[in-house]
Amino acid sequence: MDRAKLLIVEDEPEVAGTLEIKLKKFGYSIVGRESNAEGAIQKAGELHPDIVLMDIQLSGEMDGIQAAEVIRKKYHIPVIYITAICDTQTLQRVGASIPYGYILKPFKDDELRTSIEIALETIAKKG
Repeated sequence: MDRAKLLIVEDEPEVAGTLEIKLKKFGYSIVGRESNAEGAIQKAGELHPDIVLMDIQLSGEMDGIQAAEVIRKKYHIPVIYITAICDTQTLQRVGASIPYGYILKPFKDDELRTSIEIALETIAKKG
């Protein structure tokens, strides 16, 4: 099986870099990194990743939830949120965006890998 292609959307360069290193160690292919919602939407359309790993708080006009909704509707690409936010209002917005996962920062390696693997299995079964 080909390595899963992931797009990282994270506005903190250190976090994005650490995430990329971990994901490559797990055997995933990183097709790109973006730091804002608009860039994430554009890259998702150009690169067609299997999954987008999306932070919620991003710089720019849109947040990660808005970007995830556009990516899901326009490109049918699943999104897993990786964020430090877990308030009730945000969780309601996230739920409405039909995510494939939600990982709270700081996360453990096993949580990250398990969430991605479950999402990939779900995609394969729907496919």
